[in-house]
Amino acid sequence: MSDNHFITVSRKGELMARRRGGSPVCVATSAAGIEVETDDLARTNGAPPTVRVHFAPGGGNRNLNVLAVDVDGISLPVDAFLARFTVADESLGRWIRAFVERALDRR
Repeated sequence: MSDNHFITVSRKGELMARRRGGSPVCVATSAAGIEVETDDLARTNGAPPTVRVHFAPGGGNRNLNVLAVDVDGISLPVDAFLARFTVADESLGRWIRAFVERALDRR
């Protein structure tokens, strides 16, 4: 089976994911957010090993609207988080994809 996965966020805030050919499963909710692992570069720039990403309910396929990132109990708007720790949008996207892959592996 391909490791390519598809995501969508329901209006109720359920992050649904599936691998090609598989059934969709809820891997997170917007109420709880998702805990992602940062990478070495972000940690070099002062980011902790894990952060909690908050996302908006609703949205299109393969679309996750990130609202804020919690760092050590402080919620930062996503742009402020990216600037503070010199993180690229693509890096944050990779962290989220890795979370989704791990969640699907557990199913």
